Amino acid sequence: MSAPSLGGVNVPRGNGDTEIRLRRGATITDFADKIGANPAALVTVLFHLGEMATATQSLDEATFEVLGEELGYKVAVVSPEDEDRELLEGFGLDLDAELEAETEDELEERAPVITIMGHVDHGKTRLLDAIRKSNVIEGEHGGITQHIGAYQIVHEHEGRERAMTFIDTPGHEAFTAMRARGAKVTDLAVLVVAADDGVMPQTVEALNHAQSAGVPIIVAVNKVDKPAANPDKVKGQLAEYGLVPEEYGGDTMFVHVSALQKEGIDDLLDALLLTADAGMELTANPDKSARGVAIEANLDKGRGAVATVLVQSGTLCVGDTIVAGTAHGRVRAMFNENGENLDVALPSRPVQVLGLSSVPRAGDSFLATADERTARQIADKRETAERNAQLAKRRKRITLEDFDQAVAEGKIDTLNLILKGDVSGAVEALEDSLMKIDVGDEVQLRVIHRGVGAITQNDVNLATVDNAIIIGFNVRPAERVAEMADKEGVDMRFYSVIYGAIDDIESALKGMLKPIYEEVALGTAEVRQVFRSSKFGNIAGSIIRNGSVKRNAKARLVRDGNVVADNLAIDSLRREKDDVTEVREGFECGVGLGSFNDIKEGDLIETFEMREKPRD
Repeated sequence: MSAPSLGGVNVPRGNGDTEIRLRRGATITDFADKIGANPAALVTVLFHLGEMATATQSLDEATFEVLGEELGYKVAVVSPEDEDRELLEGFGLDLDAELEAETEDELEERAPVITIMGHVDHGKTRLLDAIRKSNVIEGEHGGITQHIGAYQIVHEHEGRERAMTFIDTPGHEAFTAMRARGAKVTDLAVLVVAADDGVMPQTVEALNHAQSAGVPIIVAVNKVDKPAANPDKVKGQLAEYGLVPEEYGGDTMFVHVSALQKEGIDDLLDALLLTADAGMELTANPDKSARGVAIEANLDKGRGAVATVLVQSGTLCVGDTIVAGTAHGRVRAMFNENGENLDVALPSRPVQVLGLSSVPRAGDSFLATADERTARQIADKRETAERNAQLAKRRKRITLEDFDQAVAEGKIDTLNLILKGDVSGAVEALEDSLMKIDVGDEVQLRVIHRGVGAITQNDVNLATVDNAIIIGFNVRPAERVAEMADKEGVDMRFYSVIYGAIDDIESALKGMLKPIYEEVALGTAEVRQVFRSSKFGNIAGSIIRNGSVKRNAKARLVRDGNVVADNLAIDSLRREKDDVTEVREGFECGVGLGSFNDIKEGDLIETFEMREKPRD
């Protein structure tokens, strides 16, 4: 059925219950294809609804809802998970059906995947260091873990060698997104709490992530060797958050450890395996194509894109074709955490993979495909969907009525950023933190590009066009890029610890805010007598009642408690026969208010100045 809509435009209309499913970042053209309409007609309809957009511009969900409501359609924007599932089904890869079809005969025991979580500086990396008897912490900036690491160890439990996989998540709150992903791929979580420090904000944050992921939590009370250690205080604090120790009648295991002295490590590992064996069936089918998650990825100068992946089911072999997020490629080589070559990786095994076309994001799922063409097509479609979703997210909805007014009043101030880092997880976390900076509605922060690797000429060109600042996190500019940036006047900032970047950007945003001025009283003069001058007009013979009166200061005239005139200025100031710049309390003087002559005896002249008020 076709009926006229706004502005006399003919478009097919729905009956109010017709559902249209759109992917994230869809365009008006996509909507038009679904309902069999002319995209230009929908652009016109949207224009009359107060929204300005082109036929190929990615729109947000709210805009489509407005358009759908007008035309009689219910618009459902597909979630990223559903979108990806539908995409894979289009290539004959139904992962859910594969899992349901697996029988018990095909499933084999796999190692538990354990995530180490907790507050910054509570000893998570030191604990993992003690577990795998190596030294990771020395390589981190400021002793703060800024990358996700995954390692597998073997521990003897009840007379049997058992493999265990550990994921180390950064503790700083800026890496909330990465830590959340760490909890999603894990079977068990170890919450590390320092016995001398107790429960801190990030401890609660980590606890919430683990609880929302629905995984069992074991508490490692670290630093019990310190004189100020108080493990009972930790138990009491965590009991308030639902982690009640076994000795208090609860079901949470608390293990006392000292990562520095390497005490209690075996007890912790035994507790983890007991928990895994007691209530969890950790199995996977190794005899099929590999599936899993990219835990971390970075760009290596000599080896190209290097991704740390966790195989969750199936077996990954050298030579397999895989797709991870928007990256694809053939596995050229695999390494374990010690840099040793591997030919195959079984379920629960973390490995470094070489051979991908680009750097996947931390948390992207990966899967092995039958051939390279399929992998490339999946990656390309994902990249297109991701780009459109980003464009829709960046588009700020503003009505036509507001647009001209906002520009005319100078209300739209935007700080554009380009983020480059050594690993994708750090870049994503930095963006996540920057977007949380709140300086009100007067200024906006926009990340126009983010990537992994050195700062390139393309980054500088983009910064030049969009007047952006480039933030380099543990990366430097490529050859001749610094000279180019200097020539184009592009500002590049480099950081190795995330705090500095967040503080600088926050300061920059606050600097873009229009200054707030407040009135500061200087002094009050009482008019005793009015002198008439043909040259200067009326001069107020006054005595300074309080403060001081300065020449060129702002003034207002008050008569019987009412303001007679505002926005005046002390044009002249004389004491006896001399011109002066300031007269203090208790002294007499002659005050001239320029061309304003309505001055009477008994009037008060209040003087003040406008000072810039610092923002919080």
